[in-house]
Amino acid sequence: MGFWDGKRVLVTGGTGFIGSHCVERLLNLGAHVRVTTHNPSETAEYLSAVRPHIDLLELDLACMDDAEQAVAQQDILIHLAAYVAGVEYNSSHPVYMLQRNIEIGLPVMTAAAESSLERIVCVSSACVYTRHCSIPTPEHEGFLGDPEPTNFGYGWAKRLLEVHARGLHQQFDVGVTIVRPYNGYGPRDNFSDETSHVIPALIKRADQSVKVFPVWGDGQQTRSFLYVSDFVEGILVAAEQSANADPINIGSDEEVTIADLAQRIVNLVNPDLQLDFDLEKPRGQPRRRGDHTKAKALGFEPTVPLSKGLARTVHWFQEVRPN
Repeated sequence: MGFWDGKRVLVTGGTGFIGSHCVERLLNLGAHVRVTTHNPSETAEYLSAVRPHIDLLELDLACMDDAEQAVAQQDILIHLAAYVAGVEYNSSHPVYMLQRNIEIGLPVMTAAAESSLERIVCVSSACVYTRHCSIPTPEHEGFLGDPEPTNFGYGWAKRLLEVHARGLHQQFDVGVTIVRPYNGYGPRDNFSDETSHVIPALIKRADQSVKVFPVWGDGQQTRSFLYVSDFVEGILVAAEQSANADPINIGSDEEVTIADLAQRIVNLVNPDLQLDFDLEKPRGQPRRRGDHTKAKALGFEPTVPLSKGLARTVHWFQEVRPN
């Protein structure tokens, strides 16, 4: 019998991009899954196929009473609920990103510890790292200086949630897993014009462009991207094997420039487009790639290369045409 077989698992944010994939994977592993949502209409889009097999609760995680209801009779909490956005929105809304992410994280993790759950999984982010961190970035640099300025509020929110999770581990002797995933992408990603991350933003822009394809910055900034199935697998592997509140980077060693990424997307969507770099737009962190030594020691390695993941994501986008 596997680790997850028969476990009662609460997935906050389970109706969203990463969360819905996580819910499906947990069900396949034999878990009993509970999902919280603040907007029941979201569920039809991503969880309709598994809706009869999950326990769905409409709750406000910022409310302690609701948080206690969410964790009741559960074994494991995977806290994926988050307010996330792209570079421009993050840059202009640092207070909102900080406040909202703290508000929905502290009550539910506290309630989980007070209810003596077996495991709390705090899903943090590579956005905790400073702009000029080492490449590849080791976990011990997570609290050096301020986070990357374009992720200032969100990065500090994730840092504070990590501190809170570590405190719960110390005070309540509860098992805590802290993961810092890098740049997830894939089917069901957020394609909103205002809040999307780089890959969905570029795919949508390429789809809407005619001759010229605008790209923010000079294109020389680099990222390492993690396909959604690998993202989920990294979280679950870490949750199974690490319960000491020691942060673990989850990501890929495949690092590409944004210019290369944009060209790959153009080749998939419309090869006739010409890249046009907008130097007036924010470019974000110069480089981002984690040191994955800890994750590899747990047995986690990504299995989906960027070329295959991009093709799957573009195909899904063209089939679904999300707003």
